[in-house]
Amino acid sequence: MTKAKTGVMPNAATEIRSVASQFGNPRGFLGRLALTSMAYKNGRYNGAARLALDLQPGDKVLEIGCGPGVSLRKVARTVGRDGAVAGADHAPLAVRMARHKLHWMISRGRAQVLQASAEDLPFEAAGFDKAYAVNSFQFWPKPHEGLVELARVLKPGGRLVIVQRSAGADTTSNFAGAEGGWDRVERAVDAAKQAGFSVVDVTQEPAGKLVAAVAIFERGGT
Repeated sequence: MTKAKTGVMPNAATEIRSVASQFGNPRGFLGRLALTSMAYKNGRYNGAARLALDLQPGDKVLEIGCGPGVSLRKVARTVGRDGAVAGADHAPLAVRMARHKLHWMISRGRAQVLQASAEDLPFEAAGFDKAYAVNSFQFWPKPHEGLVELARVLKPGGRLVIVQRSAGADTTSNFAGAEGGWDRVERAVDAAKQAGFSVVDVTQEPAGKLVAAVAIFERGGT
């Protein structure tokens, strides 16, 4: 006997959707693989974000969509003992992995990782010098509200950096939505202006075969 065609294709399609969904809502074993893969592939983009942040010893830095905490740990090492870092991620699995990655710093009060979305941050007002988000802006359900929240938790004059994977003029790859990266950054710029940020710079930086679309903002106010 042969299987009916309807018994094969729906299962395959379901499996593909299941794997793809792990990048937006990671869970279980596949979620761990997805988070580890994202951390590896985001390496160059996180590097571009850290450079744009102009990190200094003593800075207090927040990452939105911190994933497994790989970049956040590097930030913590840069800001040193007088600085502090915090990570926010909507996925419980990401939070657990990041807490494990940063457990030594968390135990010494130099780091914290909380489950939260950009539009509802459980942090005090004006508590951070700098904040950043790498390849996560597309997952924010309410971008404007998220940027208003970031303006609230940043100190006046604080810096915000948003980085998105993007395709360059000579690159046709649409890996992980690269073709839409620049559009996402443009939407972030519009929303950030409405939230009270001023634009410091918007640029593209080399990142392997693709490029990083980088937007740098400054929180207004005194």
